Amino acid sequence: MPFFDLFLVLFVLVAAGFDVWQYRIPNWLNLAAVTGGLLLSALSGFPRLIDSLFGLGLGVAILFGPFAFGWLGAGDVKFLAAVGAILGVGWVPRVFFYSALLGIPLALISILSRGSDKAVFKKSWTDFKLFFLSRGSVLPDAITEKVSKGARVIPYGVAIALATLIAYYGDPHGEWAGF
Repeated sequence: MPFFDLFLVLFVLVAAGFDVWQYRIPNWLNLAAVTGGLLLSALSGFPRLIDSLFGLGLGVAILFGPFAFGWLGAGDVKFLAAVGAILGVGWVPRVFFYSALLGIPLALISILSRGSDKAVFKKSWTDFKLFFLSRGSVLPDAITEKVSKGARVIPYGVAIALATLIAYYGDPHGEWAGF
């Protein structure tokens, strides 16, 4: 297995493992992945480095909205950004697409295994309306505050990790995703 593949697989598996057992992805892990991804890209040339930097930015941009609503933790945002830094900007939409598809059954499994609370759905809808009507000036509680108040969370990093592996190894040309 080439070094790049080993780096990618090891990173996403360790990140998913942390998310399953601790419901968080450590900053040091995401920072190491971003640094490694940028260094590997720089070794491949300036255009690849630029592609990697745009991948990093797009990873943050795609998940910033769900993070602002408190639907995802910052670790998930940084995880997708790190994947973008490793793979480049062209891979981020496909990884996001597959993570969204995988996130649905992950959420259903979480709800079925731990139960659901209608108050959580009502609070999320209220947060969305306040954010929209205030044009972004009223932000919902951060995910850490919600967890401290007893909210249930799903390890969305697992969906991102599996999506990365599916996109890169299972659908490298975008035939299944359509792009």
